[in-house]
Amino acid sequence: MIINRLANKRNILISATIVIITVALYWFSQQSNFSFSQLSEQIITALTLTNPESHLFANIALLLVILSLATACALPRQIAALIAGINFGATIGAITALSAATIGCIITFSVSRFLLSERITARYPTQLAKLSAFLCQQTFIKTVIIRLLPAGSNFLTNIVAGVSKVSMKSYVSGSFIGFIPQMVIFSLAGSGIRLGAQTEMLASGILFLIALILSAYLYRQHKQSSVETA
Repeated sequence: MIINRLANKRNILISATIVIITVALYWFSQQSNFSFSQLSEQIITALTLTNPESHLFANIALLLVILSLATACALPRQIAALIAGINFGATIGAITALSAATIGCIITFSVSRFLLSERITARYPTQLAKLSAFLCQQTFIKTVIIRLLPAGSNFLTNIVAGVSKVSMKSYVSGSFIGFIPQMVIFSLAGSGIRLGAQTEMLASGILFLIALILSAYLYRQHKQSSVETA
């Protein structure tokens, strides 16, 4: 009970922080000489990984490979979506980031299950026991809930899940569905940076808050149903 309360307070704090930062940046840009377009150009330059002279399909394939390997090696999926949004805009960026996060999930899960099982079991016994107990039943829906939550390590979750006895098919498909909201949100934010559009940035912050509230609600409903059926 105490853990659930602390988790709820943490989610509320994260939500409040995101809203405050988003509103503060918007207000600051309106009240000062701050140039959002100049900041956007600097971020775009730093995170542009594609070649403007190459064909769109080639650039998508290149970024997909880079982000797939990067997410498999612990790059947060939110950052991957932001980069994809900056490079390709909201729609193509979200699709590219979603594909990359899913492929990265498969890579990490497979390496963990088939190559590093003994080492991981010895190194993360507590995390493995907790996640295995949580995912042993209703793997798909529970994985969706985990992926909807912005907190936690995607990389570590994939590693521990790979060592556990959960179904790979259910885990990966649940991850794919659960990834979608944040991929859309952060690709939209990346697109806003790319275009220098404050409206898209503000919209992404609001959508993130809505997704956070929804994930907390789904988690609470699932906990209640689990208690009632126990």
